[in-house]
Amino acid sequence: MSPALNKPQAPTQQVLRPASIFIFIVVILAVIIAIAWSYGWNGKLDFQNSSANGKARIQSAELLLRSGQYQAASQQLKPILSRPQDPVYRQAQHMQWKIDWTNAMAQPPHSAARAAAQTALTLRLDQLIKEGHWSVKDYEHFAIDAQMIGAYDQSADAWLAVARENPEAAAQAMNSAAAAWTANGKSVKAGQLLLQMAQHNEQLSLQKNYFIRGLILIQGGGGAKLALAQGQKILSGLPRLAQQSDIVLIMARLALSAGQPKLAAQWLKAQLESPAQDHRP
Repeated sequence: MSPALNKPQAPTQQVLRPASIFIFIVVILAVIIAIAWSYGWNGKLDFQNSSANGKARIQSAELLLRSGQYQAASQQLKPILSRPQDPVYRQAQHMQWKIDWTNAMAQPPHSAARAAAQTALTLRLDQLIKEGHWSVKDYEHFAIDAQMIGAYDQSADAWLAVARENPEAAAQAMNSAAAAWTANGKSVKAGQLLLQMAQHNEQLSLQKNYFIRGLILIQGGGGAKLALAQGQKILSGLPRLAQQSDIVLIMARLALSAGQPKLAAQWLKAQLESPAQDHRP
């Protein structure tokens, strides 16, 4: 046998056909386009509007915030905050609030820098709350943050938003709002809120609690005449509460303090004439 016939032959190389190459290229392009589209590609290679990119920026801002790099953290959010239509715009707003609040609290207490930062925070928080459409958790955070910087009106507004959004927590939230107004020297406003709570509550013991607390606050901030007028207005729609002996005595004392002894006598007379079941005059 000839040596040439015994020589081992090199393996035959597989050559891709043009059709196979075309299909391969199409598949690769499809994968690239799918990935780009999922990250927000709009035909102009603009990835800044993508939800994934926005979330990554917010996470980066969170890490920078934790390390105390407030300015760098804010820089991460700028591209998102410049576009209200961004899908994570509200998340970026809330993160920016956290950055500003943390930065303000990092300033020396009683310093001019702290005072200026808290003033700016109050204005910003007022704007955020008025924009609305936040979650209950967001409103709760705003309310607590506001109280810590002395923004009591904004804290009350946030608590009232919690009450609107979450009826199950309404009583606690409205109590917190009344406390915030009281801390800000607005006891009449706080008292009127408590009277509204009494008016819309069906449980007699809670009606009485809210009513008495409300009258005390209104009298302390606006005087006996105002408290008497407000009290009588509420009791006209709460006949059961108006028949309670302790409520009758409170109204009689308010009438005396307001310089209306005849009205006080009417309350006391009704109490004396019906010892078993008191009546409102």
